[in-house]
Amino acid sequence: MNSLTKKILIHASLEKIWAILADVTRTPEWVDGVKESERTGAVREGKGMRWRESCVLDRQHIEVEHEMKIWEPMSRAVIQSVLPMNGSMTRTLVLSPKSESVEIAVEFLWDLGIAGMLLGEEKVRKILDQSFENTLANWKDLAEKNQ
Repeated sequence: MNSLTKKILIHASLEKIWAILADVTRTPEWVDGVKESERTGAVREGKGMRWRESCVLDRQHIEVEHEMKIWEPMSRAVIQSVLPMNGSMTRTLVLSPKSESVEIAVEFLWDLGIAGMLLGEEKVRKILDQSFENTLANWKDLAEKNQ
């Protein structure tokens, strides 16, 4: 299992930041590489919510299925993802209010299965590291807009 941890400070309200995370239909606006997103289960918000994303990662089209495993509003979320070729990813997000801002810490754990073996783990780590950086920067930009 591979891992990365990222942190970012966003100067916006906790409610606004959480609302962006909670609306999975908006992920194409801020998650790097996501072109389409749609809910696929009956749960509309919170634990058990499921959605599918159509993505482009390093010029490759992939389909990803997600499920919200833990949902602690305004505090913590854990997302489990099923990736192509027997891969998986878990993202744990922790939101900590600070003075007039929110610190977000995200731990990414992944096993790309066959795709990781074919592409090489170091190449994949570099691609994902940049993608995660872009995603957090996009989230910050979206949340801080019109503050």
